[in-house]
Amino acid sequence: MYLLENLIEEVKLLTNKTDENLISLILNKSIKEVEIYTNQNYNEKFNNVIVDIAVIKLNKLGTEGLASQSYSGASESYIDAYPTYILNQLNKLKKGWGML
Repeated sequence: MYLLENLIEEVKLLTNKTDENLISLILNKSIKEVEIYTNQNYNEKFNNVIVDIAVIKLNKLGTEGLASQSYSGASESYIDAYPTYILNQLNKLKKGWGML
């Protein structure tokens, strides 16, 4: 099994976040989410999509309910579903297409 520490390091590099307890929690939640979606137990082939999901979750912390915001000529909006590249990975895993 790919060590959780390796996934933590990947997420740290991609997000510049350093709180390993928080990253570990988000990764574990992402693993469970992928297991539920695919109806499969954890497998190393999940690692890429797990890291992608964890990055999105970490980047959205504190703004989960924000649909859009506008101030001083600038506006923000956030996705409420996963991007296509994550959904494609999840669907391939769900269908059992092997390694991505």
